[in-house]
Amino acid sequence: MKGDYFGYDGPCPPWNDSIVHHYIFTLYALDVDRLEVEDELAAESVQAALKGHLLAEAKLMGTYSLNSRIR
Repeated sequence: MKGDYFGYDGPCPPWNDSIVHHYIFTLYALDVDRLEVEDELAAESVQAALKGHLLAEAKLMGTYSLNSRIR
């Protein structure tokens, strides 16, 4: 696959994995309608753009496995 992809594909652990995977989602409340991110869209540049605009945040942890024996 070539090029940049800025989407989210969802959880995708190996089908025969023997552990439950943990996924952490963070929702940010900002004081701006649109966050201007400099440089490439990466965690570091988004975190830098968040500085000074963060009003609140909430975290949600989900678990997932394709292996029905350990769900």
